[in-house]
Amino acid sequence: MNYAEVTGEQKHLLVFPPRVTQGAPLFMRASTLRRLRTVLLPGSVLLVSCQSVGPTAVTGAEASGSGTAESDLLTINGLPMINGLTMTNGLSLINGLTMTNGLTMTNGLAGIPSGMGLLTSSSGRDTFGYLVRCALPLGHTVVKQDQNGIAYPFLGQIGVAPEWESGACDQTCQENISACVLAHVNTSGQHIALWLDSDNPAIGYGRNSNFPYQEGSFFGNIFASPPTAYFCNGKDFELGVVPGRLGVGQPGAPYKNPFAGTGYCQDSCTAVPAPHAGDGYKSCGGFNHVVTVWRNFDPTTSYKICNRSNGQCLDTYLGRTADLTRIVTKTYSGASSQKWRIVQFSPGNYKLTNLKANRVLDVWGGVPVEGVETLLYGSSTLATSQLWNFLPTGDGNYRFTPGTNIFSSLTNGTTVKQWTYTGLSSQQWTVAPAN
Repeated sequence: MNYAEVTGEQKHLLVFPPRVTQGAPLFMRASTLRRLRTVLLPGSVLLVSCQSVGPTAVTGAEASGSGTAESDLLTINGLPMINGLTMTNGLSLINGLTMTNGLTMTNGLAGIPSGMGLLTSSSGRDTFGYLVRCALPLGHTVVKQDQNGIAYPFLGQIGVAPEWESGACDQTCQENISACVLAHVNTSGQHIALWLDSDNPAIGYGRNSNFPYQEGSFFGNIFASPPTAYFCNGKDFELGVVPGRLGVGQPGAPYKNPFAGTGYCQDSCTAVPAPHAGDGYKSCGGFNHVVTVWRNFDPTTSYKICNRSNGQCLDTYLGRTADLTRIVTKTYSGASSQKWRIVQFSPGNYKLTNLKANRVLDVWGGVPVEGVETLLYGSSTLATSQLWNFLPTGDGNYRFTPGTNIFSSLTNGTTVKQWTYTGLSSQQWTVAPAN
């Protein structure tokens, strides 16, 4: 039970005293035959002859929280680039892919004897690994050789285009694979968990409370010449931000947003009708096969939490780490005491763990009283004062509730205290990956 349920009111995170002026206006489902599968651990690769071959398939494990009658499948993104998309020709030409022959055909990919194509570099093999992973279902493997005759097995996982294993890949096949691969791009190379929605029966529709934020939708044809690679903003694209993904100014992305104005999918795409309304989109920009991505804060990423009014960030007093150390705001310096891990404790509730102290954000005495200080304390499963919601203010910022809301003054080192939310910019906070 949270404070709002106990007292009927919500306290917000501030630094005392507040400014008195208002500031200027932050997995995938498989077919019904499959269950949720555990994901490849971050950074894991399959080694063959001391060579990395990119993503591999996963092993079985039960899931929960689907909310649909369909079974579910979780995926990890971590493709830092798509080899060939910066060229004027798409993946089907320079890189040696052929759409008329199946993936298992000997002439299906340039490597031997041409010495060209995706197989000749580690990044190219990563790209091909994601192509196979998206196209083929679990249990199906494609073995290819590079220019040196070294054989690499590429394992299927999702199965949006199983026909490409031994036959041609038509327009529908290409759009399905393209949307799936684009959804896996992370230009930082960091692997994070994603929940996907799509009309493709290998993915399907339905939501999961562990992935509450609709990041965006992906669509296009990366096999065409020239390739088309697009995304649009989901309703929550600035929430739960992670490195290398939408909402953090992702550099070097192979895709672009074709929609002017807000760039939101909801303004330009055709939404999925009932009974899956709100899950995603059935068409965008003339493409009829769209993958919509849902995400959460990455629990392995360190975040900085900075006040909208003055830019100062949550820190511990003098960088200390003991229980009952007061929380203050300071100009961001990159110190470990200014970095926080944001981990979901239950749907909508998060714990904020200080990277240096390994203690969580709490309030003095665990009570929602006006003016009570925030502090560090050891994590407890019983302390509702350690649970925080991230409520968007509609412009890329958050207010934290129901544990407390906090505010900030202009002075470095000011203690952060609880205060009833009144809409001041000093009560609003940006959350971004810490550098």
